[in-house]
Amino acid sequence: MQKKIPAFLLPLLCGCFLLVFALALLLSPSKTYSEQENRTLSTAPTLALSSLLDGSYTRELGDFFADQFPLRTTFVRLKTRCEQLLLRSENGGVLFGKDGYLIPRLEYTDAQYATLEQNVQALSRLSERMAQDESTDVPLLLAPVPRSVDVNRSRLPDHYDPGISTAVWALLQEQLDRSAVSSVDLLTSLQQAADQGEDVWFRTDHHWSSEGAYLAYCALGEVLGYQPYAHDTFSAEVVSEDFLGTTYSSAGLVAAQADAITLLRYDADTDYRTEIRQNGTVTRTLQGFYDWDALDTKDQYTVFLGGTNSHICVEPPDGQSLPTLLLIKDSYAQSLAPLLARHYRLILIDPRTYRPTDTQPALLSLIKQEQPDAVLVLCGLDTLCGDMDLRTLLVGK
Repeated sequence: MQKKIPAFLLPLLCGCFLLVFALALLLSPSKTYSEQENRTLSTAPTLALSSLLDGSYTRELGDFFADQFPLRTTFVRLKTRCEQLLLRSENGGVLFGKDGYLIPRLEYTDAQYATLEQNVQALSRLSERMAQDESTDVPLLLAPVPRSVDVNRSRLPDHYDPGISTAVWALLQEQLDRSAVSSVDLLTSLQQAADQGEDVWFRTDHHWSSEGAYLAYCALGEVLGYQPYAHDTFSAEVVSEDFLGTTYSSAGLVAAQADAITLLRYDADTDYRTEIRQNGTVTRTLQGFYDWDALDTKDQYTVFLGGTNSHICVEPPDGQSLPTLLLIKDSYAQSLAPLLARHYRLILIDPRTYRPTDTQPALLSLIKQEQPDAVLVLCGLDTLCGDMDLRTLLVGK
């Protein structure tokens, strides 16, 4: 006669399992950063009566347990593999596109649409303030950077309606029509190139590739007034063939075709000087545009200008005089800057981290100080829709 499994055995095993993982969580040191996922991890929240009453403590505690769970990376990979076996075409807000493309879905909330409106309004107010002073009356342009989901239309999963992603563009254009802000169309040329099968975006990252940056460089030239250098004046140098970017991480560390990072080099590009500044002081200098040590890290995209620092100046070779371009930007400008540097001395400000201090001027004061020939705001839609720091920088005194 077959013996019955005791009724208490399964609950006991489950309890032991939870106990072991709870002890491992409590005894293991907390990690602050995940190189695999390329993001900062949640740490243990501080218990306070106010946070307990408004529910924020329990939310932060849940985020802490989710981020610090033992063997988290293994379980994330297992979940993603299960999603694929079930023939689902997305995971973690990332679409499994054609040709190996991992494409962030990126649909915005009403609050993010409101932020977009506020950022455009702040940009319009800045334009008006600049026009009131002869020392700051220079062209101000907005160049919204499209997303992979906007550009790689032919690579989207068959079930995905690309019309979902166009709502934000309609709202942006509506806001621009109401303002005095001039804009640059980067979307059309990128879409056309992608439709023809060109790889203008990384497969595993949310950034454009150097080829995409080159198309943006050409589009900007039509508005800013410079003549872009022909593509064959650049030398394509492959510096990595194993880049797995932020979208790969967001997708749940799914098995993916790694990207190559290609630099568009040109004669004497090492004669330029990239100065990384903090509070008005140069803290680091690159000879040229590239941080070669970054190729040995997980985030290889930071090879461009050493990453997204708050204040960067790119100085031309000694003896060469160029007009100045003040670039308010996010990380998309990193791979674009080496191309623009053939025409401009560059001042790059990241609104997400740049803060006025006693030794670091507010934006309008910086414009008066540097006397740029033009001011260009080049940011991805995520920054325009989700970053109130941009508005703070634009309207600051």
